[in-house]
Amino acid sequence: VVYDRANSAMASIDPAAFDWCDILEGARWMHITGITPAISQSAADLSMAAVESAKAAGVTVSCDFNFRGKLWKYGRSAPEIMTELVRFVDVGIANEEDCQKSLDISVDDVHVESGDLDPKRYEILTEKVLEQFPNMQTLAVTLRESRSADRNGWSACLRSGDDFYLSRQYEITDIVDRVGGGDSFASALIYGLNAYDQKSDSLEF
Repeated sequence: VVYDRANSAMASIDPAAFDWCDILEGARWMHITGITPAISQSAADLSMAAVESAKAAGVTVSCDFNFRGKLWKYGRSAPEIMTELVRFVDVGIANEEDCQKSLDISVDDVHVESGDLDPKRYEILTEKVLEQFPNMQTLAVTLRESRSADRNGWSACLRSGDDFYLSRQYEITDIVDRVGGGDSFASALIYGLNAYDQKSDSLEF
């Protein structure tokens, strides 16, 4: 994967260029990803201003942690920035690597047998994240099993407080290009959290 973000408008953005009170007027939800603060220091500053302003305005904030190692090249590490940003997040979305490399939270002491995904591992992982970030009400983690380039197993789990839910498992075959799978999950989860009373229903949607 090649990222061509150098000298882009977002890489040199001035955080002061945005009137967040005006932007957030009437808004109920704001979504951000870990890709934006990875681009540059000014993009990281913009990301912080966005989530702080959203919280001050009473807007729900969701964040897909989205660790992209090739983007963190401006002298700050992902945990340095993301652990501060995530303090303003209500709904987190991630995979295990995102939690490890963006938040520096892992469950390496939990062993998984025979390469299969162990739900207990993710029950512990989500609990650790919510313990470290008590402002976060909900954390969803995608569980992707790459059996081959064109065949993946797909499921997800969700923790809200003491409640932990595991979705049904899907076998996805004949994959042409995997790009966008995480984004489609995030958008559907956000819809589900707004449309359903039960977190388990939100996750299944």
